[in-house]
Amino acid sequence: MKRIVHIITGLGSGGAEHMLYKLLKYSDNERYYHEVISLMDEGVYGSKIEGLGIKLHCLNLNSSNIISSILRSRKIAKNFDIVDTWLYHADILGFIIAKILLRKKLIWNVRHSNLDKDANKSTTLKIVKINSILSKYVNLITYNSNKALENHIKFGYVDKNSEIIPNGFELDKFNFSLEDRLRVRQELGLKEDGKPIITVGRWDIQKDYYTLLRALNELNNHNTKFKMIMVGSDLDYSNVELVELIDKYNLKDNMILLGRRDDVPALLSAADIYVSSSLGESFSNAIGEAMACEMPCVVTDVGDSKLMVGDTGKVVQAGDYMEMSKELFYYINNTVLERNIDARNRVIENYGIEKITKLFEDIWCDLVY
Repeated sequence: MKRIVHIITGLGSGGAEHMLYKLLKYSDNERYYHEVISLMDEGVYGSKIEGLGIKLHCLNLNSSNIISSILRSRKIAKNFDIVDTWLYHADILGFIIAKILLRKKLIWNVRHSNLDKDANKSTTLKIVKINSILSKYVNLITYNSNKALENHIKFGYVDKNSEIIPNGFELDKFNFSLEDRLRVRQELGLKEDGKPIITVGRWDIQKDYYTLLRALNELNNHNTKFKMIMVGSDLDYSNVELVELIDKYNLKDNMILLGRRDDVPALLSAADIYVSSSLGESFSNAIGEAMACEMPCVVTDVGDSKLMVGDTGKVVQAGDYMEMSKELFYYINNTVLERNIDARNRVIENYGIEKITKLFEDIWCDLVY
């Protein structure tokens, strides 16, 4: 049995955390033994990971326990074949543990694509630069999109020992349900005289909700009937900045802010159009899940979003609110708009979680002879 310890910066509601959970869930537990180290606390996914029967170690890392956390991680990792890290901070800690202290096989999983200065914190870019120097000593780096690989090589990462493995999706969980659609539409008070649009994410500069609301303002200016459902951490009425934007564009009557929810597949079934306004994505979980629920998607041309939707949706340039409003208008005013079975079939053919998990298992086998 091959033993893999995964180190991740935290276990919040982000895409990397979600993908790690799915990977652990679908991995063959007769061939692979996993444990997880979170640099922070158990977050959103900690209890779910433990629910799989996988041991979780939370370091609650801070300036006063850095050395003890490194030593604790070393003790945990010494009996494993592979140290597998997720997100930039964890990459550094994993490098110290695997390459300096233990001489273990090390995999970095890169889940970020946009490295522009105006879309990232300066501290993040400094860590990426450090990692680019260390990357030559890493056994394997996986990227979840072609764009992520391209941009990191431009930033200085070595162009060797690299694999592109996209995110995978649970097709039995994310599918269209008429029952859920009717129930949620009643719950949210959605009527038939305006198609509901939905976006799923978190409040973050990379998601560029400023452009989204400007696009919605254009729709409003043309007396277009719609509801905008926003789902994710801090996408609720306690977010002062978001509420101020809504007021600025006079969109109060169009908005449904739900914050973080655990019934995303049902919400996707209830809505008619998915929109992603991001400045930067690598390989979007949210877009793939919307496609699996048979939704037409309007997405920005960032990361591998264009590759994901192919000819099943609409693609606009990041920051182009006029083009975004135009494509949203197209779907809203399509009187025969139906569920998008072609989008789901595209996910089935390319991004099923079982297929993606097998790709990860293959690289683990290749590293441990």
